[in-house]
Amino acid sequence: MGAPSVLALVASVVTMAIAMAAAEYNVVDYGARPDGRTDSATAFLAAWAAACNDTGATATPVMRVPAGRFLISQAYFKGPCRSDAGVVVAVDGTVLAPAAVDNTSWIMFHYAHGLEIGGGTLDGQGQAYWACKTAGRRCPPGTTTLKISQSKNVSVTRLTLLNSKNVHMSIYDSTGVTLQGVRIVAPADSPNTDGVHVQLSSGVRILSATVGTGDDCVSLGPGTSDVLITNIKCGPGHGISIGSLGGEAGEAGVQNVTVEGVTLTGTQNGLRIKTWGQPNSGSVTGVSFGRVTMRGVHNPIIVDQNYCPGNIGSCPGKSSGVKITEVVYTDIEGTSATPVAVRFDCSGTNPCTGIRLKDVNLTYQGKAAQSLCKNAHGSASGVVNPPSCL
Repeated sequence: MGAPSVLALVASVVTMAIAMAAAEYNVVDYGARPDGRTDSATAFLAAWAAACNDTGATATPVMRVPAGRFLISQAYFKGPCRSDAGVVVAVDGTVLAPAAVDNTSWIMFHYAHGLEIGGGTLDGQGQAYWACKTAGRRCPPGTTTLKISQSKNVSVTRLTLLNSKNVHMSIYDSTGVTLQGVRIVAPADSPNTDGVHVQLSSGVRILSATVGTGDDCVSLGPGTSDVLITNIKCGPGHGISIGSLGGEAGEAGVQNVTVEGVTLTGTQNGLRIKTWGQPNSGSVTGVSFGRVTMRGVHNPIIVDQNYCPGNIGSCPGKSSGVKITEVVYTDIEGTSATPVAVRFDCSGTNPCTGIRLKDVNLTYQGKAAQSLCKNAHGSASGVVNPPSCL
């Protein structure tokens, strides 16, 4: 058989190009307007439906959000999709939220297995909502900007999230979620604007992110396991938190968490584990904090098992039922903005055990800082400043 003709090769290339082009679904083609004023939610949902219904036989289907500013009132992107490879959501422009969203989630992906989100900006435009909350008025629901729910093998890369009304990104009941190069920004005084909140999820990786908000940079809630958080810049905000836990009966625990290569600047807390001062059972085990730098952090290392803001409910006089064990702090250095740099305030009925400090050097105003322990047991090795109180 002879070599294929030039025309045959050209026809083959054209056919492949058409097939690949057919895998892209641009929201503008479905009626989206990049003017920042027209509600384009219906167009976004239509583009998603088309991409999600694509079998991916020739190429992974792409939902494209081109350059421009697109207002969407709310979007619930539901799977599972037909393509085994999932769907790529490629964002080149900025997606804007309205002043009020009539739901606790603004953009949600549900059963979106194999989802890839890349680039662009999601702007929650939370300023009016924060002002309402700060003034103590009756306000609409606090809205999470991006929620990944009951999904597997999801990646979010180089996405910017701005000024969420509430939590910026929530990972709920999902497995195998990777965030890389994500940037999250909100003012230090914006209420409840956590960067990333993870709950009932496993196999989560948060890599090379920059997070500055009015609440936790990263928070890990009940039922979270096998988490890696590395190369994170955090601040302003409340630091990296496990918890709060023990607020309700029957909560699943948190286990196998690794936090390393983190820099925290001017945050309210550094590395925090917090549980409600209530008898509900729970657990935190197998946590490793390593290679962390603190710069003017108010509570660099803290375990608070008497968390009860405003002494509400049945907290006063109660002891936490959450058991904390096998938590390791290695190569932690920097400066504390308060005299007490290390505080382990553990439960009287469930003391902390297996806490290990190795090579910790935290100072306060150029001098030695302090450590305080209550119901905490463990060991220290290497150079540990302030001296261990375990």
